[in-house]
Amino acid sequence: MAELAGRLEVTGLRKSFGSQTVLDLDFTLEPGEFCLVLGENGVGKSTFFRCLLGLENYEGTIRVDGAPPSGAIIGVLDQPMLYPKWTTAQNINYVLNDSRASTRSTVRQLIGDDLVRRRVGTLSTGQKKMVLLATALASDSRIVLLDEFANGLDHHARELFRTAVSDQLRLGRSVVATGHDLSAFDSLPTRVLAMHAGTVVDLTPDYQARKDIEEIYAQFLARTDS
Repeated sequence: MAELAGRLEVTGLRKSFGSQTVLDLDFTLEPGEFCLVLGENGVGKSTFFRCLLGLENYEGTIRVDGAPPSGAIIGVLDQPMLYPKWTTAQNINYVLNDSRASTRSTVRQLIGDDLVRRRVGTLSTGQKKMVLLATALASDSRIVLLDEFANGLDHHARELFRTAVSDQLRLGRSVVATGHDLSAFDSLPTRVLAMHAGTVVDLTPDYQARKDIEEIYAQFLARTDS
């Protein structure tokens, strides 16, 4: 399934709201990487994701394997957008435009047969997150964005999440994630970045040396606040 591998290249991305510049950065993501983007509320993480998904106007270029994304990037955002009166299967099939999408092994691995048949309006926040993750991983998109994904996930859901994402990384699919509950990601990240003043700072060397995301991020905040 080499078609899941794609190189994301963001060049000169600039986004402003009025006179305030909230993003001014360059970014690359290689196939099979899991990039964790840290940052306090309001620094621009969600805006960055919205630009990647084409939901915001911006300056600069976003390319996947040298071409405009055009379906190559899919996002699981912090506010689940699902039709509550439809079943999970109907939602997944509709989003992916495939009447059999909900039968794919990735979907069943993450949410099982029971949730597939239930109406989305009866699901918990964590269950809805898993439905969205299953939809993203069942798609043909090469880049998956997870915005504050760990919110609302119980212990079992987190284990399913880590296993499924690990499998996808081995296939070459890439993931960019944000979140404040860093324990949910465990050893998934291959890169760790921190967003500050509209740009990104690479904390990967510190992470590779110590594997303690919480401590590394706390030290970063101490430096930037001083």
